[in-house]
Amino acid sequence: MDTRYIMIIDLHKCVGCGACTLACKTHNEMPIGVFPTGHEITTTGKFPKTKYSYRPTMCNHCTNAACVAVCPTGAMHKDEYGLTVVDPSKCVKCTQCAQACPYGMITPAPDNSAASDATGLSEATIKGCTATGAELKEAVGKAYPCHDPILDDYELPMITPRSPLKCQMCKHLVYSGDNPYCVDACAAGARIFGDVENIYDSTLYDLMQSYKMEVLKPEEGTDPAVYYMREFHKTW
Repeated sequence: MDTRYIMIIDLHKCVGCGACTLACKTHNEMPIGVFPTGHEITTTGKFPKTKYSYRPTMCNHCTNAACVAVCPTGAMHKDEYGLTVVDPSKCVKCTQCAQACPYGMITPAPDNSAASDATGLSEATIKGCTATGAELKEAVGKAYPCHDPILDDYELPMITPRSPLKCQMCKHLVYSGDNPYCVDACAAGARIFGDVENIYDSTLYDLMQSYKMEVLKPEEGTDPAVYYMREFHKTW
């Protein structure tokens, strides 16, 4: 039996708190200004009858991934579980993958890593309340106080400038049988992740049979593995 991981985002449960985005950025130690995940916000109607919609976005781990198709070295590739991942040792930093992604979910890594950015900050996030990155570095005696050693084996491409930064579905966690970090960080339980081919777990199958599923930009023909169900409801 093949394994194919997918994610369903229940917009009816989503409260638009942004915890998924913050969890992803923090856990993967992304550089300042780089977010592998994001959101789309739309407001329709005319006051006082307006409607606000919020949709979290991320790499769609497409079956027909445009980024994989244009990669000249195979650095951007599909793994055995259907995830779109990066092998930084093969990357030639051509940035073609970022240009090809129709969702804008790939960012070339900047010259400074998250570590150098965070520990070099000379200003506190909240003046008179929080410590600066430099002060924190001095206090703990480490270059990156919040670094998780497990990421050393994750081969984060951020260590090489211009290599592609993207959601890799927390493959270091998924390969060990755990959820991506954004799933566990969602307090509303709006994210459902799993193997859609697993006949012994009917959760994903039941949801896909019970609700209409939507994907971003279906006209691109990429066959995304991230699905949206129901709507984000916020009206005034």
